[in-house]
Amino acid sequence: MSRTSHTPAAGIPNALAALLTCTSALIIFSCFDPVPAGEDLALAAPAASASAAGNETDVPVPPEARHLSGGNGSTVATAKIVPEIATEPELTYSGNIGDEHRTFFLLMLQDGARFLANTREYSAVFHKQERLQGDLTEVQQIDMKIRHTPHFSVYMKWKNGDAGRQALYSAAYEDGRVSVKLGGFKGRLLPAIRLNPSGDEAMAEARHPITEAGLLFLTKRLIDDRRVELKHNHQVTCSRLPNTTVDERPCFQFQFDYPDAAANPEYRKSVIAIDSRYHVPLLVQNWTWTAGTEQISAAELDEQTLVESYSFSALNFGISYADADFSRDNPKYRM
Repeated sequence: MSRTSHTPAAGIPNALAALLTCTSALIIFSCFDPVPAGEDLALAAPAASASAAGNETDVPVPPEARHLSGGNGSTVATAKIVPEIATEPELTYSGNIGDEHRTFFLLMLQDGARFLANTREYSAVFHKQERLQGDLTEVQQIDMKIRHTPHFSVYMKWKNGDAGRQALYSAAYEDGRVSVKLGGFKGRLLPAIRLNPSGDEAMAEARHPITEAGLLFLTKRLIDDRRVELKHNHQVTCSRLPNTTVDERPCFQFQFDYPDAAANPEYRKSVIAIDSRYHVPLLVQNWTWTAGTEQISAAELDEQTLVESYSFSALNFGISYADADFSRDNPKYRM
């Protein structure tokens, strides 16, 4: 009788051991980090969401491109498309100079546009140089926050020039205004002003309104340029330049040469570098038209006619913002 009465007690340690084993396994599993060692943590989230999407399509790449690694050591040949916003058929070219380069360029940008459209928000440092009223400005470095949904929103803060200047635009505000606060001593004394983003006062210091800021609008504008060329059969020359790096990120580089102002009234030449992993433009430079170019060198012509130079660095597609980051009432902004 005494041996039978001790049998249940003997099973208690075994049950506890089994329970502890399951608990330990659950803790280890919940703490497991799926990001591979050495991966860029800031950029890992959108890559994972892209690969999880259904109906993925490989982006065609030229043979030499397969040896160019992306930011995580993968090649461009493994980059995927998330087919979300492509309501129009893919564009291809035939009969023009540089067909294969132009098609490769366009397919990458369409891929990049889909990726950006499915990216809720990101941060970057925006480098901007523009020719305004005939004078080329100094390069401006601007910290930028971008949110695409639920309302397109932009916050910018200047790192040089009028350092500390801020600009905030959000489509959530019905007045459609951009709030601007000066930097330095004036910014401490004067309140923020609200301007029409496309009005003369706001556009006196920029070639493009803040409502078109960021990578997605830039990418769409480049795609639209190619659509115009296709529609009007402009004989634009597209050339592949040597691969380059922008902010230590490998990029494919292209040059577009326009035959005359009928092909492109604004630009005679463009150089564009596209990130080899995310297929977004990290560098865009445009040169405009001018008269009396016979007696100057190509380098002098470029120096005199550079009209826009834009680039992006410190991209973070994995950042998460609060609504206050795009609010005029944010006490940190003092707007």
